[in-house]
Amino acid sequence: MTSTEIVRMTGVPQPRVYDLFNSLIKKGFIEESIGKKKMYKAIPVSQVLKKERDWLESYSLNLQRYVENKKIYPDRYSTFLSLVEGYDNIIQKMQTMINEAQNEIIISLSQEKFNDLREDLQRASSRKVTVVLLVFTDGDVAFDGRALIRKINGKPTEMAISDRKSCVVSVEGERENKEYALYFEEDNFIHVMSYYFNQSLWSQAVIIRDFFIAESIKFCNIWITCDAIDFLLSRNMRVFAEVEGFYHDDRRTWKGEILKTEKIPFVRNTFYINVGDRTYSVGGKTATLEDIKMISVLLHPSILHV
Repeated sequence: MTSTEIVRMTGVPQPRVYDLFNSLIKKGFIEESIGKKKMYKAIPVSQVLKKERDWLESYSLNLQRYVENKKIYPDRYSTFLSLVEGYDNIIQKMQTMINEAQNEIIISLSQEKFNDLREDLQRASSRKVTVVLLVFTDGDVAFDGRALIRKINGKPTEMAISDRKSCVVSVEGERENKEYALYFEEDNFIHVMSYYFNQSLWSQAVIIRDFFIAESIKFCNIWITCDAIDFLLSRNMRVFAEVEGFYHDDRRTWKGEILKTEKIPFVRNTFYINVGDRTYSVGGKTATLEDIKMISVLLHPSILHV
Protein backbone atom coordinates (compact mmCIF):
# COMPACT_ATOMS: atom_id res chain seq x y z
CA MET A 1 0.00 0.00 0.00
CA THR A 2 1.30 3.48 -0.91
CA SER A 3 1.17 6.64 1.16
CA THR A 4 -1.25 8.18 -1.38
CA GLU A 5 -3.66 5.30 -0.83
CA ILE A 6 -3.44 5.76 2.91
CA VAL A 7 -4.19 9.49 2.58
CA ARG A 8 -7.19 8.77 0.36
CA MET A 9 -8.58 6.13 2.71
CA THR A 10 -8.01 7.92 6.03
CA GLY A 11 -7.99 11.65 5.21
CA VAL A 12 -4.78 12.06 7.25
CA PRO A 13 -2.43 14.67 5.72
CA GLN A 14 0.43 13.15 3.75
CA PRO A 15 3.26 14.68 5.88
CA ARG A 16 1.67 13.13 8.97
CA VAL A 17 1.38 9.76 7.18
CA TYR A 18 5.12 9.87 6.40
CA ASP A 19 5.90 10.66 10.06
CA LEU A 20 3.80 7.70 11.21
CA PHE A 21 5.40 5.36 8.65
CA ASN A 22 8.93 6.40 9.70
CA SER A 23 8.05 5.78 13.33
CA LEU A 24 6.56 2.33 12.59
CA ILE A 25 9.56 1.40 10.44
CA LYS A 26 11.95 2.27 13.29
CA LYS A 27 9.90 0.12 15.67
CA GLY A 28 9.92 -2.79 13.23
CA PHE A 29 6.14 -2.89 12.75
CA ILE A 30 6.15 -2.23 8.96
CA GLU A 31 8.67 -2.44 6.14
CA GLU A 32 9.32 -0.12 3.19
CA SER A 33 10.00 -1.21 -0.40
CA ILE A 34 13.05 -0.10 -2.38
CA GLY A 35 12.51 2.23 -5.34
CA LYS A 36 10.93 5.53 -6.25
CA LYS A 37 7.37 4.49 -5.58
CA LYS A 38 7.38 3.51 -1.91
CA MET A 39 5.19 0.61 -0.83
CA TYR A 40 4.51 -0.22 2.81
CA LYS A 41 3.68 -3.62 4.25
CA ALA A 42 2.82 -4.68 7.78
CA ILE A 43 5.13 -7.24 9.40
CA PRO A 44 3.35 -10.32 10.84
CA VAL A 45 2.44 -9.95 14.52
CA SER A 46 4.33 -13.12 15.49
CA GLN A 47 7.57 -11.65 14.11
CA VAL A 48 7.01 -8.34 15.89
CA LEU A 49 6.36 -10.09 19.22
CA LYS A 50 9.45 -12.27 18.84
CA LYS A 51 11.58 -9.22 18.13
CA GLU A 52 10.14 -7.41 21.17
CA ARG A 53 10.71 -10.46 23.38
CA ASP A 54 14.31 -10.82 22.22
CA TRP A 55 14.89 -7.13 22.90
CA LEU A 56 13.43 -7.36 26.41
CA GLU A 57 15.57 -10.41 27.25
CA SER A 58 18.68 -8.64 25.99
CA TYR A 59 17.81 -5.47 27.90
CA SER A 60 17.14 -7.41 31.10
CA LEU A 61 20.47 -9.25 30.84
CA ASN A 62 22.41 -6.03 30.20
CA LEU A 63 20.63 -4.32 33.12
CA GLN A 64 21.47 -7.20 35.44
CA ARG A 65 25.13 -7.05 34.40
CA TYR A 66 25.17 -3.30 34.98
CA VAL A 67 23.69 -3.64 38.48
CA GLU A 68 26.18 -6.40 39.40
CA ASN A 69 29.10 -4.28 38.20
CA LYS A 70 27.90 -1.21 40.10
CA LYS A 71 27.01 -3.05 43.31
CA ILE A 72 28.70 -1.38 46.26
CA TYR A 73 27.94 -3.87 49.03
CA PRO A 74 28.29 -7.65 49.05
CA ASP A 75 25.16 -9.81 49.05
CA ARG A 76 25.38 -10.31 52.79
CA TYR A 77 24.20 -6.70 53.34
CA SER A 78 20.98 -7.16 51.36
CA THR A 79 17.71 -6.13 53.01
CA PHE A 80 14.31 -7.76 52.67
CA LEU A 81 11.32 -7.19 54.95
CA SER A 82 7.73 -8.39 54.60
CA LEU A 83 4.60 -8.85 56.71
CA VAL A 84 3.16 -12.34 57.11
CA GLU A 85 -0.54 -12.34 57.99
CA GLY A 86 -2.52 -15.20 59.54
CA TYR A 87 -1.67 -18.36 61.48
CA ASP A 88 -1.52 -20.65 58.43
CA ASN A 89 0.78 -18.30 56.50
CA ILE A 90 3.11 -17.98 59.49
CA ILE A 91 3.28 -21.77 59.81
CA GLN A 92 3.95 -22.07 56.06
CA LYS A 93 6.75 -19.49 56.23
CA MET A 94 8.37 -21.31 59.16
CA GLN A 95 8.03 -24.65 57.37
CA THR A 96 9.82 -23.22 54.33
CA MET A 97 12.64 -21.87 56.48
CA ILE A 98 13.02 -25.19 58.32
CA ASN A 99 12.96 -27.24 55.11
CA GLU A 100 15.50 -24.97 53.38
CA ALA A 101 17.92 -24.84 56.33
CA GLN A 102 21.27 -26.48 55.60
CA ASN A 103 23.17 -25.93 58.84
CA GLU A 104 21.11 -24.62 61.72
CA ILE A 105 17.57 -23.68 62.74
CA ILE A 106 16.97 -21.68 65.93
CA ILE A 107 13.30 -21.56 66.86
CA SER A 108 10.96 -20.70 69.75
CA LEU A 109 7.34 -21.80 69.57
CA SER A 110 4.10 -22.09 71.47
CA GLN A 111 2.97 -25.63 72.15
CA GLU A 112 0.40 -25.31 69.36
CA LYS A 113 2.89 -24.21 66.71
CA PHE A 114 5.41 -26.81 67.89
CA ASN A 115 2.79 -29.52 67.34
CA ASP A 116 2.28 -28.23 63.78
CA LEU A 117 6.01 -27.99 63.03
CA ARG A 118 7.35 -31.02 64.93
CA GLU A 119 7.62 -33.28 61.86
CA ASP A 120 9.40 -30.58 59.82
CA LEU A 121 11.91 -30.07 62.63
CA GLN A 122 12.46 -33.82 62.99
CA ARG A 123 13.12 -34.11 59.25
CA ALA A 124 15.63 -31.25 59.50
CA SER A 125 17.35 -33.08 62.35
CA SER A 126 17.54 -36.25 60.24
CA ARG A 127 19.34 -34.15 57.57
CA LYS A 128 21.93 -33.28 60.27
CA VAL A 129 20.71 -29.71 60.56
CA THR A 130 21.38 -28.51 64.11
CA VAL A 131 17.99 -27.83 65.71
CA VAL A 132 17.94 -25.37 68.62
CA LEU A 133 14.38 -25.59 69.96
CA LEU A 134 12.61 -23.64 72.70
CA VAL A 135 8.99 -24.48 73.52
CA PHE A 136 6.66 -22.41 75.70
CA THR A 137 5.00 -25.16 77.72
CA ASP A 138 4.51 -26.61 81.20
CA GLY A 139 4.52 -30.16 79.88
CA ASP A 140 6.88 -32.53 78.13
CA VAL A 141 8.50 -31.85 74.76
CA ALA A 142 8.39 -34.99 72.64
CA PHE A 143 10.92 -34.97 69.81
CA ASP A 144 12.37 -37.80 67.74
CA GLY A 145 15.85 -36.91 66.64
CA ARG A 146 18.95 -35.00 67.67
CA ALA A 147 18.29 -31.48 68.98
CA LEU A 148 19.06 -28.94 71.67
CA ILE A 149 15.79 -28.48 73.53
CA ARG A 150 14.64 -26.21 76.35
CA LYS A 151 11.25 -25.16 77.67
CA ILE A 152 9.95 -22.05 79.38
CA ASN A 153 6.72 -20.72 80.88
CA GLY A 154 4.99 -17.48 80.01
CA LYS A 155 3.54 -15.74 77.01
CA PRO A 156 5.16 -17.19 73.85
CA THR A 157 7.70 -15.13 71.96
CA GLU A 158 7.76 -16.99 68.66
CA MET A 159 10.55 -16.70 66.14
CA ALA A 160 12.68 -18.74 63.77
CA ILE A 161 16.19 -18.05 62.44
CA SER A 162 17.35 -20.22 59.54
CA ASP A 163 21.10 -20.49 58.83
CA ARG A 164 21.38 -16.91 60.13
CA LYS A 165 20.16 -15.78 56.71
CA SER A 166 16.47 -15.25 57.41
CA CYS A 167 14.26 -14.62 60.41
CA VAL A 168 10.54 -14.55 61.14
CA VAL A 169 9.18 -13.03 64.37
CA SER A 170 5.57 -13.04 65.54
CA VAL A 171 4.16 -9.61 66.41
CA GLU A 172 0.94 -8.56 68.08
CA GLY A 173 -1.77 -7.15 65.84
CA GLU A 174 -4.45 -4.64 66.75
CA ARG A 175 -7.19 -6.72 65.14
CA GLU A 176 -8.65 -9.50 67.27
CA ASN A 177 -8.07 -13.14 66.36
CA LYS A 178 -5.43 -12.21 63.78
CA GLU A 179 -1.78 -13.21 63.94
CA TYR A 180 1.05 -11.35 62.26
CA ALA A 181 4.77 -11.92 61.81
CA LEU A 182 7.67 -10.00 60.31
CA TYR A 183 9.99 -11.81 57.93
CA PHE A 184 13.38 -10.30 57.14
CA GLU A 185 16.79 -11.11 55.67
CA GLU A 186 18.82 -8.21 57.08
CA ASP A 187 21.99 -9.06 58.98
CA ASN A 188 21.73 -6.48 61.74
CA PHE A 189 18.07 -7.31 62.46
CA ILE A 190 18.92 -11.00 62.63
CA HIS A 191 21.89 -10.20 64.90
CA VAL A 192 19.59 -8.40 67.36
CA MET A 193 16.95 -11.15 67.33
CA SER A 194 19.56 -13.88 67.76
CA TYR A 195 20.99 -12.25 70.86
CA TYR A 196 17.52 -11.55 72.20
CA PHE A 197 16.74 -15.25 71.80
CA ASN A 198 19.94 -16.17 73.63
CA GLN A 199 19.87 -13.69 76.50
CA SER A 200 16.13 -13.25 77.12
CA LEU A 201 14.75 -16.70 76.27
CA TRP A 202 17.31 -19.49 75.93
CA SER A 203 19.43 -18.63 78.95
CA GLN A 204 16.31 -18.41 81.14
CA ALA A 205 14.80 -21.72 80.03
CA VAL A 206 14.88 -25.21 81.53
CA ILE A 207 17.20 -27.66 79.77
CA ILE A 208 15.46 -30.72 78.30
CA ARG A 209 18.29 -31.88 76.03
CA ASP A 210 21.76 -30.39 76.22
CA PHE A 211 24.61 -30.46 73.71
CA PHE A 212 25.46 -33.74 72.10
CA ILE A 213 28.67 -35.32 70.82
CA ALA A 214 28.63 -36.25 67.16
CA GLU A 215 31.06 -36.74 64.32
CA SER A 216 30.26 -33.24 63.08
CA ILE A 217 28.03 -30.45 64.38
CA LYS A 218 27.00 -27.44 62.27
CA PHE A 219 26.32 -23.89 63.47
CA CYS A 220 25.79 -20.42 62.02
CA ASN A 221 25.19 -18.27 65.12
CA ILE A 222 28.28 -17.41 67.14
CA TRP A 223 26.76 -17.59 70.66
CA ILE A 224 25.49 -21.16 70.29
CA THR A 225 28.81 -22.10 68.63
CA CYS A 226 30.76 -20.81 71.63
CA ASP A 227 28.44 -22.65 74.03
CA ALA A 228 28.98 -25.88 72.09
CA ILE A 229 32.76 -25.40 72.09
CA ASP A 230 32.77 -24.82 75.85
CA PHE A 231 30.71 -27.98 76.31
CA LEU A 232 33.16 -30.05 74.29
CA LEU A 233 36.32 -28.53 75.76
CA SER A 234 34.99 -29.04 79.29
CA ARG A 235 34.94 -32.76 78.54
CA ASN A 236 38.67 -32.72 77.75
CA MET A 237 38.07 -33.08 74.03
CA ARG A 238 40.06 -31.52 71.24
CA VAL A 239 37.80 -29.65 68.84
CA PHE A 240 38.74 -29.27 65.19
CA ALA A 241 36.69 -27.08 62.91
CA GLU A 242 36.05 -25.88 59.39
CA VAL A 243 35.11 -22.20 59.48
CA GLU A 244 33.59 -20.37 56.53
CA GLY A 245 33.59 -16.60 56.76
CA PHE A 246 34.93 -13.23 55.67
CA TYR A 247 38.45 -11.97 56.23
CA HIS A 248 38.77 -8.35 55.07
CA ASP A 249 35.73 -8.91 52.77
CA ASP A 250 37.44 -11.96 51.25
CA ARG A 251 35.31 -15.08 51.67
CA ARG A 252 37.39 -18.07 52.72
CA THR A 253 37.38 -21.40 54.55
CA TRP A 254 39.79 -22.17 57.40
CA LYS A 255 40.56 -25.59 58.89
CA GLY A 256 42.22 -25.89 62.25
CA GLU A 257 41.94 -26.59 65.95
CA ILE A 258 39.84 -24.46 68.29
CA LEU A 259 41.79 -23.34 71.34
CA LYS A 260 39.31 -21.47 73.53
CA THR A 261 36.34 -19.11 73.67
CA GLU A 262 35.95 -15.63 75.07
CA LYS A 263 32.46 -14.43 76.04
CA ILE A 264 31.26 -11.08 77.35
CA PRO A 265 27.43 -10.95 77.56
CA PHE A 266 25.85 -8.45 75.13
CA VAL A 267 29.34 -7.47 73.93
CA ARG A 268 31.06 -10.35 72.20
CA ASN A 269 31.22 -14.09 71.68
CA THR A 270 34.55 -15.15 70.24
CA PHE A 271 36.46 -18.36 69.67
CA TYR A 272 40.07 -18.79 68.63
CA ILE A 273 41.20 -21.22 65.95
CA ASN A 274 44.77 -22.23 65.24
CA VAL A 275 45.48 -22.60 61.51
CA GLY A 276 49.07 -23.56 60.70
CA ASP A 277 51.33 -21.11 62.52
CA ARG A 278 48.65 -18.48 63.09
CA THR A 279 45.73 -18.06 65.51
CA TYR A 280 42.61 -16.25 64.32
CA SER A 281 39.82 -14.77 66.42
CA VAL A 282 36.36 -15.62 65.08
CA GLY A 283 33.20 -13.60 65.71
CA GLY A 284 29.70 -13.51 64.30
CA LYS A 285 28.59 -12.41 60.87
CA THR A 286 28.47 -8.74 61.90
CA ALA A 287 31.61 -8.85 64.07
CA THR A 288 33.88 -5.80 64.22
CA LEU A 289 36.53 -6.86 66.75
CA GLU A 290 37.52 -10.31 65.46
CA ASP A 291 39.69 -11.36 62.53
CA ILE A 292 37.02 -13.54 60.91
CA LYS A 293 33.31 -12.82 60.44
CA MET A 294 31.80 -16.30 60.62
CA ILE A 295 29.14 -17.51 58.19
CA SER A 296 29.11 -21.14 59.35
CA VAL A 297 31.24 -23.64 61.23
CA LEU A 298 31.52 -27.42 61.25
CA LEU A 299 32.83 -28.76 64.56
CA HIS A 300 34.68 -32.10 64.75
CA PRO A 301 35.24 -33.40 68.30
CA SER A 302 38.45 -35.42 68.45
CA ILE A 303 36.90 -38.28 70.41
CA LEU A 304 35.46 -39.50 67.11
CA HIS A 305 38.95 -39.58 65.50
CA VAL A 306 38.27 -36.86 62.94
